[in-house]
Amino acid sequence: MSLGKEVFIGAGAELDISHSLTLGNHVLIAPGCFITDHDHKRGAHAGIAEQGCVSAPVVIEDDVWLGAHAVVLPGTRIGRGAIVGANAVVTHDVDPMTIVAGVPARPIGKRN
Repeated sequence: MSLGKEVFIGAGAELDISHSLTLGNHVLIAPGCFITDHDHKRGAHAGIAEQGCVSAPVVIEDDVWLGAHAVVLPGTRIGRGAIVGANAVVTHDVDPMTIVAGVPARPIGKRN
């Protein structure tokens, strides 16, 4: 895990990391957020618990704000200055200075 300067991690936030998480400078992670860099394999050939996990790095660039209870899933990059709304689920990359919300998270605006 790589941690930038002046990162805030709110109460009850969970960083579930098995491979790689990069947090840039001035990142705000609100209470109750969940960030993970791994997931279970989902093949039909065996039970879920028997298949193991796959990992993919998560990168949260400088000056990002994750709203309360946001979820960030494996293999995502949240660009510089982005805002993730409360309860959003980030399943794909977020462009810099973009505001996303919803499940799954989708762009709803830009920072001025």
